[in-house]
Amino acid sequence: MAKNSDFDDNNEESVKYVVRDSSLAFKMKREEAKEARARYKALIEKTKAEAQVEIAKMKIQMSAREAASKHIAIFGPLYLLLLIAAFLGSVQYIPESQISVVSALLTLLITMIGANLRSIVSESNGDDAKKKKKATPND
Repeated sequence: MAKNSDFDDNNEESVKYVVRDSSLAFKMKREEAKEARARYKALIEKTKAEAQVEIAKMKIQMSAREAASKHIAIFGPLYLLLLIAAFLGSVQYIPESQISVVSALLTLLITMIGANLRSIVSESNGDDAKKKKKATPND
């Protein structure tokens, strides 16, 4: 008769008891369930700790350009929103003859922020391509 290796491996870890008292059997099952939950929680905590270590490693290895591009990617829309809100708020207090100057300056700022975002993205893609070329051996 062939042995099932998976079944045999599971039997090595768990001990089987024959109990005639059902209340004692219920208590034993409850204790086994508690132990299984504790092992599961320990495994989850270990996995979370490993993930936090990996994130910390990634942050340490991040270049200044990557950090700046990440910051602009996250807060860039907020900066644009603040610029536009400031313009709309200042329209009430600026003389009508000067509104065109302020809107031109705002357009210039928005264009410059957009150009900076584009240059960061395009330069980082170029750097990644250079790194990949260096990492792969020449055929």
